[in-house]
Amino acid sequence: MNIKEQANSQKIYEFKISNGSILSIKQQNDSLNHGTTIWDSSIVTAQYMQHLLRSSKDSLNDKKCIELGSGCGLLGLVMCSMGLQTTLTDLEYVAVNILKDNVKYNLWILNQQRQKNDCLFDAQVKVLDWTITQLQPPEFTPPYDYIVATDCIYSLDLIHHFIRCINELANEKSFIFCGLERRDPFVTETFINACKDGFNVVKIPEKKLRKIIFKDLDDNISNVNVEIYRLKKKKH
Repeated sequence: MNIKEQANSQKIYEFKISNGSILSIKQQNDSLNHGTTIWDSSIVTAQYMQHLLRSSKDSLNDKKCIELGSGCGLLGLVMCSMGLQTTLTDLEYVAVNILKDNVKYNLWILNQQRQKNDCLFDAQVKVLDWTITQLQPPEFTPPYDYIVATDCIYSLDLIHHFIRCINELANEKSFIFCGLERRDPFVTETFINACKDGFNVVKIPEKKLRKIIFKDLDDNISNVNVEIYRLKKKKH
């Protein structure tokens, strides 16, 4: 994994996926929009999900995934590379200015390098502001088998909207993974406690993350306080 500098303030982040292909993710670090930068929580969660799905015995080709707050698209593209039918979402500015191009280019790479008998990789980009929008068909088709998000909760006013959104997207069989950096412990704890009203919440142990992931990442990332939570909707 490394970052390449380009002209016009763009950076390219390279991420090696399990089949040996390299995802090439464009960033715009000077855009004043946090959705155009790849954050450490996205890198760590992408690495963890790749490990988790690679060890799964279930076929993923008929499974649907949606990512909230996709940003540059790293995590959603990793989910797509594992065979999931993936929908990547973000606000219009991010979706139009960086996410669509990243998905289009990397889908082309993935499909060029797939094995002859493999299914085509499938991903699409949709504009979604989950703080104001209800997720209705045909634009969105819940329930999704996997729901992923990173660094979506960084202030208290987002918590209610996020939980409402994942509640609409999921059923009792859905797997929900939220990665975050513990920048504000009060916000994080409030979020986790609020989730427990409707979801079973499990924190992935730090020791497990370090064993699986951090040994393969740069030292500056391994020192970041990234946490991953797995949520499952409670049965009523």
